[in-house]
Amino acid sequence: MSNASQPQQNFFLFGSLPLLFIKTATPIILVMVVNGLFTLVDAYFLGEFVGADALTAVTMMFPVFMLIVALSTWVSGGFSSVLARLLGAKEFGRASTAFTSAYMLSGVVCLLLISIFGFGGDQMIQWVTKGSDTLSAMGYTYISILIYGSPLIFILTISVDAFRCEGKLGFMTFISVLSTLLNVLFNYLLIVQLDLGVAGSAYGTLLAQTLSLSAVIIYRYNTISAISLMPSPLHRITGFWRDFLALGAPQSLSYLGISLSSGAVFYSLQNWGGANYEATVTAYGITTRILTFSFLPLLGLNLGFQTIAGNNQGAQIFPRVNNSLKIAIFASFGYCLSLQLIFHFMAGPLGSIFVDDQKIITETARILPLITLFYFLFGPSMILSGFFQAIGDAKRSALISLTRTYLFSIPLTFVLPLYFGEVGIWYVGPVTEILMTVLTLFILFHNASRTGYKLGLFRTDPAPS
Repeated sequence: MSNASQPQQNFFLFGSLPLLFIKTATPIILVMVVNGLFTLVDAYFLGEFVGADALTAVTMMFPVFMLIVALSTWVSGGFSSVLARLLGAKEFGRASTAFTSAYMLSGVVCLLLISIFGFGGDQMIQWVTKGSDTLSAMGYTYISILIYGSPLIFILTISVDAFRCEGKLGFMTFISVLSTLLNVLFNYLLIVQLDLGVAGSAYGTLLAQTLSLSAVIIYRYNTISAISLMPSPLHRITGFWRDFLALGAPQSLSYLGISLSSGAVFYSLQNWGGANYEATVTAYGITTRILTFSFLPLLGLNLGFQTIAGNNQGAQIFPRVNNSLKIAIFASFGYCLSLQLIFHFMAGPLGSIFVDDQKIITETARILPLITLFYFLFGPSMILSGFFQAIGDAKRSALISLTRTYLFSIPLTFVLPLYFGEVGIWYVGPVTEILMTVLTLFILFHNASRTGYKLGLFRTDPAPS
């Protein structure tokens, strides 16, 4: 991939910010929504054409799958933060070195993952499935294919993030949507037509990513780009790794926290759920699915905002960084407030989309409004974490994003039911949002005292050389 050249002009650095947000975030949101829809289609193929055991086995492997996602995000999240600032500063040689460095780090991480799974994967799966031979066999087949094929996942993730930072949003969207649609096609062929079961689901993913990566390579070789894979001394390659891992850690640990939080909820429901345990678990699953789809556009907004802020931070155009932050905060607040109203007044109808069982619908209508009682606070908090990551402040980004899950959400899931019973599980969401707001205000106050920035966020002068 050697067609590297200085681009004509970085369009992130000029023009209307609202229009730039639309141009940058919309393709990312589209990709997120399409990827979310794929998870439903995949579950349908497994449940309808393989059986309930297959869907159960794949579901039990969810924590391991999230580990793969967390590790790939660990590398790509930090890489994209570094790359956006290097491109904004027009340091194209270092940007290419960072690009190469991310691929090398991915190889090291994948090798460690594969080695650990090779030594202890079978025992881990036996423990997760509680010794069920059927579920263990299916679970091992599914997750082993994905782990041994994890380099494809890592490389494609880095490639897509690189296109986003370069402003090649059209091709980024094309590759992401292509990968998802190919995944659906291959899963249909392998699961439904060839009857390969859970292996078909895993192989479908890897085949789709292989073809998508081939398209990326062809595109890189036939277009002019600001970055390319280039040989560099080892110390320059590894010199970026610390920044990658530090900046990518908050987002990575957030993905890891998803599986831990779900496990905490199920554990608490077993102790406090009572006679409606099965209906409540199903309702919680529906609620989680609704919240996941609702979260995707917000994630797209945040990623688009990070790209804009990172480029302008690198170019030291601080008024533009400040204005982009204001737009992102107001947009996220309005979006989350709208969702909260929908969840409050339409929880029952939303539940009925997924099931016909009135007990489950009633449970969904009960718990969804409770979980999202202060959902309007979630968006701005997420944007602020993304902002600190975009400007290279890994410490504050981690404080905001990781405290939510590891200091508040998971412990509260065990503590609140002791005082409020089963309903305390659903109070965790709103209590966490209140605590996060207090913590964020403290962080901003401290940052304002330390730096002199207005509200701890808004900078006006270029950094001293």
